[in-house]
Amino acid sequence: MVVLHIAGLPVEEVLLAAIAAASPLIALIGWEISSRMKRLKAALRRNPADPT
Repeated sequence: MVVLHIAGLPVEEVLLAAIAAASPLIALIGWEISSRMKRLKAALRRNPADPT
């Protein structure tokens, strides 16, 4: 972080730009995880374990 200040770049703006650039990817990963969890729960409801 100190290097960025020495180079004349404000750290906060660089971090904000990086987060803004990564946010669509983060959202897609979140949607994929939630979708897989829904499919897993649905599969578990369809095929209940044998109580015997």
